[in-house]
Amino acid sequence: MGKIQLTKEQMGQIAAGVLFGGLFIYAYLTYFWLPMAKKIGENTSQVASIEADISKAKIQKAKYKDLESKLASIVAEKEAAQKQLPRERKLPDLLRTITTLSRKYQVSVQSIVPTGSAQVEYFTRVSYQITLKGNYTDIGRFLTALGLEERILTTENLNLSATPGADTSISASFTLVAYQYNG
Repeated sequence: MGKIQLTKEQMGQIAAGVLFGGLFIYAYLTYFWLPMAKKIGENTSQVASIEADISKAKIQKAKYKDLESKLASIVAEKEAAQKQLPRERKLPDLLRTITTLSRKYQVSVQSIVPTGSAQVEYFTRVSYQITLKGNYTDIGRFLTALGLEERILTTENLNLSATPGADTSISASFTLVAYQYNG
């Protein structure tokens, strides 16, 4: 096989083609490929950063749900504790409770006399002297119901005495202590 002989014109055309091809590749790389590659790299790093933020946010959201449920349970516990140990005296509520229970257990309340209050470290003891009449069993049920109330109430110094002339009726006097929170 023989050598291919090119004329000067053909050699000039090939050189011009290689030169224009080189210029085209240089222009393509400089104006299109490199800026796009740079943008693609920046966008890739931005996407990775955003995905990391999303995963952190998902973790925080999971913790937030847990915190939200804990907060709800703590609020419920606080409300229950405030019902047991209110911040105020709430005398009307106490009288309503005593009246309701006395009607339920057929006990007649003769008197309720406030006897004072005493502050203890975290709470205040508010005392009331109560006198009532009724059947022995009904008075026992009434006192038990007082002790089972949602609000913390205690009975102290219980005195029972038979009512003259009535076989089943007795009188009871005791000190009812209601507690209130000092905080």
